[in-house]
Amino acid sequence: MSRAPGSSIIAKSSQVIDVITAAHRPLSFSEIVAGTGLVKSSCHRILAVLQGEHMIDYDKRTRIYRSGPRLQKWARAVWNRADIQQAAGPYMADLCDKTQMNTALSILDGNSLLYLRTVDFFNARFASHAGDRAPLHATAAGKVFLAHMSPSRLDVALEHMEFETFTPNTLKSAQDVREQCPAIREAGYAQADREEAPKVTGIAAPIWNTENKHVACLSLWSTTQTHDVAQVQALSDLLIEATQRISADLGAVLP
Repeated sequence: MSRAPGSSIIAKSSQVIDVITAAHRPLSFSEIVAGTGLVKSSCHRILAVLQGEHMIDYDKRTRIYRSGPRLQKWARAVWNRADIQQAAGPYMADLCDKTQMNTALSILDGNSLLYLRTVDFFNARFASHAGDRAPLHATAAGKVFLAHMSPSRLDVALEHMEFETFTPNTLKSAQDVREQCPAIREAGYAQADREEAPKVTGIAAPIWNTENKHVACLSLWSTTQTHDVAQVQALSDLLIEATQRISADLGAVLP
């Protein structure tokens, strides 16, 4: 017998989270029961599950519940992504017009690249779009993220990287990545020349937040039929200027 949608543990958990996050103060158990309409036994079970997943916190002394660190982390991530897209949007459109190349905004998500926004000057079958993922070792943006990782974080990333070969130019090992990192940090951008796709060349530069942490990358890319490697590389100053302005809009204080 199928269960009604509103009776699932996900639906009940959502009810509890809605009540707790909508309140302007921590809530007692009885207040949560009243706010959700759940029976006490069911509400108690849901609260225990949410505590175990760090979605809510419980203060034993005062016997009150509040949102937990995991929910707060999710909220910050969503907010930061919205801020980055809003800050980058005008600069991406401007770069697209000035360079006649495609632009892409990406973040690091786990051990891969996640595209948040793209602006295309030309249509291409292999073009990435918002929500698509890409490997770190074969993209300019991915190389930027790798180059700016702490030594320990880089060790972990490289240890779990598969180094799939897409073209003859694709980096093939952790050593290949490590050798490029110092030059990327020094130049302020990375380049990928026909490494993920045979006819694609591009560059990427980092975007920094108010804590001067590397939070995103802005990329410019085209096909080698339209722009050769030297032409793309010549646009690095223009790209870096755009990323510095975006970073400043996000509150970064760059040297």
